[in-house]
Amino acid sequence: MVKEELLKLLEESRGEILSGNDLKDTLGVSRNAVWKAIQLLKEEGHHIDSVKNKGYTLLKESDVLSVGGLMQTLGAQSSYHVEVLEEVPSTNTYLKESDSKKNNSLVFAKKQTKGRGRLGRSFFSEDLGGLYFSLLKKEDLTHYNPSYATIACALSVRDALSEISGLPLSIKWVNDIYYEGKKLAGILTEGTLEMETGTLSSLILGIGINVNTKGFPQELVDIATSLFIETGRTYVRQDVAKNVLSHLEKNLLLTKENPAGLLSAYKKHLLYLGEEITFLYNTQPRTGILTDLTPEGHLLVESEGSLLTLHSGEISIRKGEQK
Repeated sequence: MVKEELLKLLEESRGEILSGNDLKDTLGVSRNAVWKAIQLLKEEGHHIDSVKNKGYTLLKESDVLSVGGLMQTLGAQSSYHVEVLEEVPSTNTYLKESDSKKNNSLVFAKKQTKGRGRLGRSFFSEDLGGLYFSLLKKEDLTHYNPSYATIACALSVRDALSEISGLPLSIKWVNDIYYEGKKLAGILTEGTLEMETGTLSSLILGIGINVNTKGFPQELVDIATSLFIETGRTYVRQDVAKNVLSHLEKNLLLTKENPAGLLSAYKKHLLYLGEEITFLYNTQPRTGILTDLTPEGHLLVESEGSLLTLHSGEISIRKGEQK
């Protein structure tokens, strides 16, 4: 308890020195108890400087996910119910299997052992520098059009990461964020329908971002990257999450209020637009020119004299010369 309360105080004054005497008085404990809690926080990876005769300071660049730190970053008025798990197969699966979770449950994992992407593909999420989380929506679902949820989520992640890094990022349809041919982030959205009415009863938005990842398994070196690798900077993942969520809440509303505007913004960053791609169509490999998006967010591809409409569940695309 002392450790969690101490971390909250340090988070509230991140970058500032707090004296040991003030901390012990605020917490109602001894100086020795404060010192022991500081040591425990350091062992968890928090970057805390002890300044002789002055006190303690949580460095601005300290990057450890914690409930207290996230709640402080997200703001006192935040409606999120935050959990931070040491390890879980998948944050999406965790929420799907937890019937008692509230609306706006926000679950972070320091490590996912079975991170999932679209079409059941795996997503590398075992590095402690990554940001892996899922958001559960159970209320006011009539404010959203679930058909555009993945597009809203992908655009939100792209815009948030581009803002904080300065990188010109792209979206590989429908749900991957790319930089110069390498994957930086992935999204998996899942909905649950009421059997009797066919209406949406819950929406889970899962996001995986390679933030401070310093390296990948050999088989991923040529196809994956991270913000740290591309910019040489370390990011506070709690700040990254806040920026993503800010964009996401706004874009989810656009799925109902202005889907055309949402699609227009999404299309500006669409990878391979106007270029030749290879794709699977009815299980057969084909080539064509990626020409546009339909009003529903599906791909339009000109191939063999025909204009084909491709849906998310039935294709895998890549640039033409990679055949």
